[in-house]
Amino acid sequence: MESSPSSTGRPPSQLQGARAPLPMLRNPSPRANLSRDDDTFELIKAAYAGDVPQFKKLAKRLQKAGKSMAEVVVGMEAPLHPGYGPLHYAALHGKAEMCKFLIKDLKFEVDTTEAFGATPLMLAIQYRRSAVGRLLLGHGADPNKASSNGSTPLHMAASLDNCEGAELLLSKGAYVDPMWEQKTPLFLASQCGNDRIMELLLRHQADPNAAVLLAHTPLKAATSAHSLKGVELLIKPNSAVLSAHTHTPLKAATYAHSLKGVELLIKAGADVNAGHPLTALMLAAIAGYTNCIKCLLKAGADANIPDNNGTVPVEIAAIQGCQECVEILFPVTTPLARVADWSIGGITQYAKFTRSNPQDHLLQEDGKPDFEADGDATFSERDYARALTLYTKALETEPDNSTLYVKMSLCSLHTGDKGKALDDAGTYKGMQPNL
Repeated sequence: MESSPSSTGRPPSQLQGARAPLPMLRNPSPRANLSRDDDTFELIKAAYAGDVPQFKKLAKRLQKAGKSMAEVVVGMEAPLHPGYGPLHYAALHGKAEMCKFLIKDLKFEVDTTEAFGATPLMLAIQYRRSAVGRLLLGHGADPNKASSNGSTPLHMAASLDNCEGAELLLSKGAYVDPMWEQKTPLFLASQCGNDRIMELLLRHQADPNAAVLLAHTPLKAATSAHSLKGVELLIKPNSAVLSAHTHTPLKAATYAHSLKGVELLIKAGADVNAGHPLTALMLAAIAGYTNCIKCLLKAGADANIPDNNGTVPVEIAAIQGCQECVEILFPVTTPLARVADWSIGGITQYAKFTRSNPQDHLLQEDGKPDFEADGDATFSERDYARALTLYTKALETEPDNSTLYVKMSLCSLHTGDKGKALDDAGTYKGMQPNL
């Protein structure tokens, strides 16, 4: 029996997060849109319902008008959904016998596309119609055929944690590392915390170090398979050093707080120090993920790699108030000259001094209020609403500071305003990052 599109074992909120990285295909209802043409409506409805006898009956009725059955139905499409024909409808509703009839008896093109380039196989993968997927592939469907936006069926399976669909595609020759908007299926699976898919893809030799060029990638702030995560800071491109402007599957898995994913990628040979100046270890320190920190350090992560401000992970952990993270990172961090008392207590006190009093405005070197620094200090005190106000104030004097939009997005996520969080993330999307 085919599983329903929502039978993934995740709550609705997590399903929404998992869908975010990949545009989903439409599920048009013929009842709502096909009344303009009774014959078309009835034929599409029969395909939608998987009623082969009714489909034949309706096609034969039209055949009497001097057309063959194939001439009647091949090329037929829903009036308000260009390209969606009987085979698309049958595939997305899991009607394997109807698909077989259309392909074998009526000679439908198995890789027929709708207006956006989606094939019946893509719909079968999206809606977890495994029997239909096997049938289509058995009749020559191309597992690597991409839609007009470049996404492939394997991208769809990885994003939706459709392990059965991914296994089916790979068994039929799907390429394991296709790129869609500079993302591989492994990156999408890592980003969504889909550990089973990650394990499957790595078993099929997916590249654990396949890098995403941040200059061409939308911000994915807090759209992971888990709740709020540490902010993902993007960095300025530098064509001379690939790792200096990339986001990797390991960083995506860390961001999604997927310890299993981090372990799988490390085992497969992922570079634990890639992505300078925002390494996976820095992300784990920002978010306070002690289990990921321990795993990364054990695999050789360097705790002395700073961000563009010269801040190292132990300082970030102290500023964020994660004492356990500080205790883990301190022994593997080289003493910092700016911290007079180099001890766990000393670095903690230094962080408190750095945060200062959130009620007092921090000043820049020219004596003017530093609203961004004030916002950072306030954020550290978990006063997210005030921090958002301060970051907004900072924008008045620094309208080109893209980092402020990242910080505002995270504040909005903490205060529950997901709409504003996404708006700020979208604004950041096309801006040249400062970090």
